[in-house]
Amino acid sequence: MRGFAALVLLLSFVSGPVQARDALDWLAREPVTLLDWGMTRLRGDLHDTVDGLSRDLRTEVSRSGVFYRFQDRRIVAYANFVDLPRNRTEEVCKDLYTRLAGALVRGGPQGAGGAAWYLESVFSHDSQGGDRPQDLGDQMADRVVLQVTVGPKPSQAFDDGRRITCTGRLDATPENIALKSEG
Repeated sequence: MRGFAALVLLLSFVSGPVQARDALDWLAREPVTLLDWGMTRLRGDLHDTVDGLSRDLRTEVSRSGVFYRFQDRRIVAYANFVDLPRNRTEEVCKDLYTRLAGALVRGGPQGAGGAAWYLESVFSHDSQGGDRPQDLGDQMADRVVLQVTVGPKPSQAFDDGRRITCTGRLDATPENIALKSEG
């Protein structure tokens, strides 16, 4: 038995220390899913749209992005606009929300199907086929949430924390946009 233990000990020295996995090798082998790809495409569209909207309205954007919320299986696209306290109102938030959502789905069919069409084009292959759900766009319209916040600059958040947030689907009507006021 002592001979076997000695052999195991000897083999552990011969094989050397355990090498850490190489990050680039791992990344090169890891596949990208349509969820990953769709979120990247949505993030790019959101960035371009927010940039254009902030230039048109002469307002500052502190941050925008897209993330997946595991708890409720939602994809959240968000934009945080900086504005003066007197402009942090429900009306301003809803206006920014409506403009941003409208600009994102522009180019698709007008009316109720625009958001579903846009999201289906963002979260799918360019070719039709396979076992793709027939209602992919409608399902994505239910799962993608747009969140617009109007508040202070991040550096002023402790001194002036008043902010208003509008949240809803890309095709939400103004009365279906959820509002939350803080500070």
